[in-house]
Amino acid sequence: MSAADSVFARPVTPDNFSRYGKVYDLTGDTDPKVVWTAGDGWRDGFTKTSLIDGAGHLGVTRGGSAPWHCGVMERHPQTEEAIFCFAQPVVLAVAPASDARAPDRNEIEAFVIAPGQTVVMDRNVWHDACRGVSGPTPYYWMAVCGLGESPWVPVAGGPKLVQAIPGEGPTA
Repeated sequence: MSAADSVFARPVTPDNFSRYGKVYDLTGDTDPKVVWTAGDGWRDGFTKTSLIDGAGHLGVTRGGSAPWHCGVMERHPQTEEAIFCFAQPVVLAVAPASDARAPDRNEIEAFVIAPGQTVVMDRNVWHDACRGVSGPTPYYWMAVCGLGESPWVPVAGGPKLVQAIPGEGPTA
């Protein structure tokens, strides 16, 4: 399997995710997009602005495990989508927002979202369901629902292997 046939997930940061949307870090106490408060024995943070545009719905997806072959993706033309995990990190595979009929396998990137981090994908960003870094893992998502069907379409050029850790997978 060639390097072009797979992609390795990297930890998400505001810089490396900027072409797809925003990243919030609700655990580091330093994200300027977060308001920090504290009291006797506790500390918290909340986003300075609404997480997504519109009245979002909260959902849960029970994702499988990395590695996986990313062969279908969806996008949301009418809403942003936020992703945040429970207690275990998840891998998100994305491709740039476009009006194309399908995402291009050569443009797929993957990111690890750690507990306490949230990503908000811009409208039309192609994405697969997240998978757990080390096993099946549930995660939360928030989007405006009921805006019409968001069909899952095959990735142009065929599936791409998404790996959370270099050297994992069926050919490692």
